[in-house]
Amino acid sequence: MNRWLIYLLEDNDDDVYLIKSTLSKYNGRHQFRLKSFDNVESLKQATLQCSPDILLMDLNLPESTGLNTLIIVKHFVACTPIIVLTGNSEDGIGEKTIQLGAQDYIPKHELTTSLLTRTIVFSKERFELQRNLENMVVMDKLTMLNNRGSFDSELHRYVQDAIRYNTQFGLLFIDLDNFKLVNDELGHQAGDQLLKSIAAKLKMFRRTSDFVARYGGDEFVIIAPHVSNKEQLAKLTQHKYTLLADNYCIEGVNNQIHEVNLELSIGAVLFPEDGEDETQLLNNADATMYQAKETGKPYKVMN
Repeated sequence: MNRWLIYLLEDNDDDVYLIKSTLSKYNGRHQFRLKSFDNVESLKQATLQCSPDILLMDLNLPESTGLNTLIIVKHFVACTPIIVLTGNSEDGIGEKTIQLGAQDYIPKHELTTSLLTRTIVFSKERFELQRNLENMVVMDKLTMLNNRGSFDSELHRYVQDAIRYNTQFGLLFIDLDNFKLVNDELGHQAGDQLLKSIAAKLKMFRRTSDFVARYGGDEFVIIAPHVSNKEQLAKLTQHKYTLLADNYCIEGVNNQIHEVNLELSIGAVLFPEDGEDETQLLNNADATMYQAKETGKPYKVMN
């Protein structure tokens, strides 16, 4: 049986009792030992002595409220998965907590034994998987997407297979329009958080067959098999733009929270119509992306 130490940051005695009672009803392959703390400082001191396997936390405490509490706590429990439990009913609060570093989020009024324990287990497993992936050579360590070297090898393989089997595939080249402004005004840490959020969306909402990579800096690429004409390519490109061009909640200097309205440019090409080898195809995708940027269009499919 796996024995996990869980820390709970919660200043409401009734909620502490509720969470303890909810966990006590679990009868599965894990054993949970819960320790609660009613303020950030006592939690911090405890983590210096012994790191928990999971941290459950409320966002509203006497000394800190809302997302600021998550920002404060995240800095001294960087190696622990965080699950936010809160009664905050603000729209989009759950997505914002995840963008700022939490593994998951549960509204307190939805709390059940099965939901809480399942979230704990999945959050722990996802967190460990993510850490293991960081050691893989083919991954970009910041975004956990495939890196440039991995993309180059995969693009070469796709071209060779397409020639051999007389098939087609699409290639999307994505560039973030106002990324330099984020770095200059909010700092490189904020820029890194934005790149991670973009990468998370690319991973979460990709087709199973797609190959997604960080090409470098603020540029991303997608190899899209099973795309056989420009109409399909245009629909896929529009979908990716709609997905990524969004508001992102990130942390700037001095722990300030900012919402960034991100715009981007996408160039899309089709093999072999738009390039007879990987070099020409990639160059044309890059050039098409810059044509979109220069004409003020969010995306462009090569004519």
